[in-house]
Amino acid sequence: MPGEEPSQLCRSDKGRSQYDLYFLNSIMNTNSFTRIIISCLIGAASCGSAMAQKLASGAVAIDSLHTYVEGNRVDVAFSLNLNNLKLKSEQQLVFTPMLAADGDTIALSPIIINGRSKQIRMERSGELASGATGSQQPLVVVRKNGTRQSVSYAQSVTRKRPFESDRLSLLTTQDVCGCGDRENLDNLHLATIDNIGAWMPALTFVKPFAEARKQRAEKGEAYLSFRVNKTNIVVDLFENARELAKITNTIDLVRNDKNVEINGINIHGYASPEGPYANNERLARERAAALKNYVAQLYPIDAKLFSSDYTPEDWDGFRSKVQQSQLANKDEILKISVSSLAPDDKDKRIRQLYPQDYAVIMKDIYPRLRHSDYTVSYTVRPFSVEEAKQILRTRPQQLSLLEMYLVAQTMEAGSPEFNEVFDIAVRMFPADPTANLNAACADLQKGDMASAEKHLEKAGNSAEALNARGTLAVLKKDYQSARRLFLEAAAAGSEDAKANADRIANTK
Repeated sequence: MPGEEPSQLCRSDKGRSQYDLYFLNSIMNTNSFTRIIISCLIGAASCGSAMAQKLASGAVAIDSLHTYVEGNRVDVAFSLNLNNLKLKSEQQLVFTPMLAADGDTIALSPIIINGRSKQIRMERSGELASGATGSQQPLVVVRKNGTRQSVSYAQSVTRKRPFESDRLSLLTTQDVCGCGDRENLDNLHLATIDNIGAWMPALTFVKPFAEARKQRAEKGEAYLSFRVNKTNIVVDLFENARELAKITNTIDLVRNDKNVEINGINIHGYASPEGPYANNERLARERAAALKNYVAQLYPIDAKLFSSDYTPEDWDGFRSKVQQSQLANKDEILKISVSSLAPDDKDKRIRQLYPQDYAVIMKDIYPRLRHSDYTVSYTVRPFSVEEAKQILRTRPQQLSLLEMYLVAQTMEAGSPEFNEVFDIAVRMFPADPTANLNAACADLQKGDMASAEKHLEKAGNSAEALNARGTLAVLKKDYQSARRLFLEAAAAGSEDAKANADRIANTK
């Protein structure tokens, strides 16, 4: 077969040669090989001769079999025991190792066992010198009937694609008359070359459910300045023009998009904790309402779509900013902030106990707690697959998980473009189990175990997620965990997991 080159590594008779011993010892001990689990003897768990397979009507036995694989190369070594073989002088037996997978077959160099007369005839005819016995240089042995005799065989085979689940068999042919006419005696399956290191388990990308209504929102924070204890909007006060533009730019972005329809604009006002709580509540409520009314009068939009609400004092924001600060007593201040004290008492105690820290709080923290959060809510129309391909590059947040999934189905599975779709999907829906599962499957196909593990933490416990975790375990060479996870996934209904469990059943 083109691109597949067996290398002759055969030696014969009276035990193994120095090279054979070197080969067998090296493949047993070297760490540069990926060790493959082999069913060396049918039903046996290890290589040996106690249950040797029989060939040629039971006259020839395979005493041992070793196969090791590394990527695109497989090494085959075994020993034939000829002790019980009685071969007439004109007879010939030919043993040809065969590797077969996916309809392809590679014939390795044959082993020829000749009777005495057959050997002489081949030597005289020049068959051995010319290679007329076949395309591969054979290992030729003369049988000495009635004696203890063995043949050691070793060969490497390389090809363009990796070995994964190839079947190794030994074809036996016999020339009874010495006239060159061969008849088949046996075609014995010896082993499965199971290169688990080159195997990618089957993964299941899950089709997401359709969104009945694609509800989306654009959000932001505006930091408007107000005169002390006042609630009216002054556009030219400090940076108010810039902050107001943040709100209107967001509304304009949504309003001018022909694919969406606005269904709500909300302003949520916050005040900082200093000063009386009752006054802070009034300021937060009235300033949020004033900002809502100011924005509403700028647009020909139904006034019912505008709303406002408020939080009198932003203690959550306070704790977040204190935690990030370098305040000398921030742990004690945080304890006060979560205590059962009334809001005014919390502020008072912090001011009294930690005056230096409080000065920093007044200057750097409290001003950042006076903000107005805005949310522009809208619905998005459905998209065709071709439309979704374009939206994916410009406004991916407008797509549903199903729409992104259908885009991916138009691409070659495992391609960079295919994987990118699921990466975008999980960024748009970071908490969704299906998005995380599909992203993990794409990561596993790329060999990105770290990213896959992160996504699998949020992928749920479906059969498909268990199967993906089993695949991650395979890539980590934790075959025991992989087998357990595949079996759990198979029990939960995953056909891919069942096939994976069968594939890894004998791997340790």
